Amino acid sequence: MHPARRDVLRAGISTAALVALGSPLLAACGGSDSAAAGKARASTVKPPTYVPFAGPKPDLAGTSQGVPPAYLTYPKDLVRSVPKPPLSGGTVKVLTTTFTPLPTPRGGNAAWKEVEKRLGGTLDLTIVSDSDYLTKFPTTVAAGDLPDVFLYEGGLKNLPQFLKASCADLTPHLSGDAVKAYPNLAHIPTVAWETCIIDDKIYGLPIPRDIVGGSGFYNAKHFADAGVEFPTNATEFMAAMKKLTNAKKGRWGIVNAKGNTIMTPVSHMFGVPNVWRVEGGKLVRSFETPEYKEAIAFARQLVQAGVTVPGSDAFTTIQRKNAFNAGKGSFVYDGLPAYREYAIAAKHVDPKADIRPALMPGAKGGTAKVWADNIVLAYSLVKKGSPERIKEILKVADFLAAPVGSEESQLLVFGVEGVDFTRDAKGNPSLTKKGEADMTVPWKNVVAGPRAVFFDNDPELARRVHQTLSTQIPTAVADPTAALISPTYDKKNESLTSDFNDTKNDIIAGRKPLSALDGAIKKWRNGGGDKIRAEFEKALSAGSSPSATS
Repeated sequence: MHPARRDVLRAGISTAALVALGSPLLAACGGSDSAAAGKARASTVKPPTYVPFAGPKPDLAGTSQGVPPAYLTYPKDLVRSVPKPPLSGGTVKVLTTTFTPLPTPRGGNAAWKEVEKRLGGTLDLTIVSDSDYLTKFPTTVAAGDLPDVFLYEGGLKNLPQFLKASCADLTPHLSGDAVKAYPNLAHIPTVAWETCIIDDKIYGLPIPRDIVGGSGFYNAKHFADAGVEFPTNATEFMAAMKKLTNAKKGRWGIVNAKGNTIMTPVSHMFGVPNVWRVEGGKLVRSFETPEYKEAIAFARQLVQAGVTVPGSDAFTTIQRKNAFNAGKGSFVYDGLPAYREYAIAAKHVDPKADIRPALMPGAKGGTAKVWADNIVLAYSLVKKGSPERIKEILKVADFLAAPVGSEESQLLVFGVEGVDFTRDAKGNPSLTKKGEADMTVPWKNVVAGPRAVFFDNDPELARRVHQTLSTQIPTAVADPTAALISPTYDKKNESLTSDFNDTKNDIIAGRKPLSALDGAIKKWRNGGGDKIRAEFEKALSAGSSPSATS
């Protein structure tokens, strides 16, 4: 997750959402002028009422805890979820980002034209690359030239004030049963809507994700070739990585990446908290815990054992993917949404490659608990306007949030049949070359419907992802401060975290001793960490008291 996007999750995950994620905390937040002064209070606004989608029955059911449904073949008998065009002419201007190449422009894009035909008006998208968006957005804000809808990824220091001055309060339109006027928005899980509540108001339109990011991937063929079962504890994990490593053949157990991404699955294995943990009503930062010290020591041992691809601690995202897909490593950490890409790319190199999501063991056995760190990608905000204009924009958002199993979702993902996609023998849509160019329009980076698992090329991939999410989501560990605001956090967290991570990386690489961790923690505390802690604790007590540790 982009560092700024993590701040999106601070918007307002309420009591209900934290309980749904297995957190004992009953904390909530506000984000008004008073919050900017270090105060917080419990949110009382009702999130939008959740209404399940009454569309084609999935092959593997979702759950109320947030596990998405899965389709092993693309659903048939699609439902038209938006029967009438929401616009009567006119234009809705949108600013959003993309993680892919720019699409075919509107004039030559059959899918874009069909979307606008269904909408009954023009959808004017300004599409900015992900690497440039966090520069473009504040420039747009400063110029005062806001579009009707714009993606917010985080980063504004004065978010509450900005929302109050420039953004539409969507609460009257979406809170409680009011959302039923927009059926597709009502299908979005509550936990995603909770990230859009700031200062006791609903401001955002969420882009839901899978709640958890997983623990990485492994090549089961490598394990089988080495006669190694997937480990059931930390000792077995170390032994397996050693057995999988053969430097002479150019293969190692683990592909690491810049920032020592291996620390994420190792942290899961050792039970490291998700950023903070509550102990006796007090907050403890993850790296202050005994579990973190065990995890960083283990990561250091992995490097010292020579089981990581040499130099991979400096790999970019692309280098990490390329190294793993080329077979240089047998285990890699990346987010679960990237699974399809890994599974397909590895087979291009080795047709017998068998990439699977990793269910990490606990250090002493059992199954590790992962972090609830993938609730939303971000959310979009709506510029202030008349009630009639806001309703019109929300109807457009309702169209874009159409769930899998609807005609609108098929259009937004696959485009126009016969132009952008054809169907295979099983009826699954498959993009044409034209479709590959047309369908990079980032509709789903404006607002998105509830998640569903579907892989057109291999139903087994869908089974694996659904199984992984079914295992990890019910026990996912929430960040107890995700619903809180700390002014010092907003000002200093980025630099404090960067300084700490420098020492963390030096320890794992062996450039500094394990004892350097104590100095890094002390520096963090004295540099503002203790003040951040105090502000979060004050916000916690202003909400309600935690009953246990998280």
